[in-house]
Amino acid sequence: MADPNIHRPMALQETPVILPGHDFETVTETIAEIPLSKRYPLGWIAFIGAALGLLGVLHMALGYLVMVGIGIFGTNQPVGWAFPIINFVWWIGIGHAGTLISAILLLFRQKWRMSISRFAEAMTIFAVMCAAMFPVFHTGRPWLAAYWLFPYPNNMYLWPQFRSPLIWDVFAVSTYATVSVLFWYVGLIPDLATTRDRAQYGSVLSSNST
Repeated sequence: MADPNIHRPMALQETPVILPGHDFETVTETIAEIPLSKRYPLGWIAFIGAALGLLGVLHMALGYLVMVGIGIFGTNQPVGWAFPIINFVWWIGIGHAGTLISAILLLFRQKWRMSISRFAEAMTIFAVMCAAMFPVFHTGRPWLAAYWLFPYPNNMYLWPQFRSPLIWDVFAVSTYATVSVLFWYVGLIPDLATTRDRAQYGSVLSSNST
């Protein structure tokens, strides 16, 4: 069969996805070896330590918020949202950025998009999780009021105030999170299959059975 690139101009000839000397199996082995080797460089450990430190600062800030109240946000009688709405919209914007990256790569049919798309969708999920905190903590005492945000049936015929922006946030975040998790999981199926093929549970089960 003739090479389809023979009669094409040099600029239009397709570049091979896999370089000579490699096939899909060798590429998969090379990539899978990175997370499965369990060798963590010092830089990675340092970044994880810094991230855990910032997470501790977040927990202290939330604890102070719960003890003192939402007045520390600048919320008062004429100001309904103050600082929480800024954080909420900012994190939703970060989530939209991840979805936009994934959608652009899909629309342009880039063959190398899968790893970037999975990273972008994961960024979207974590951004939505961060955004979901602010409507909950905006209630001031989440253990007393946050569950009123969810429209669940109850015996007292009590329903949330659907004209409240907090309810809009619940529906927006839950819908966005559901769609993002589906997109992320569908793109992650090849990685899950690769991890399954290299899992060590088979030898453990066989040794236990004997």
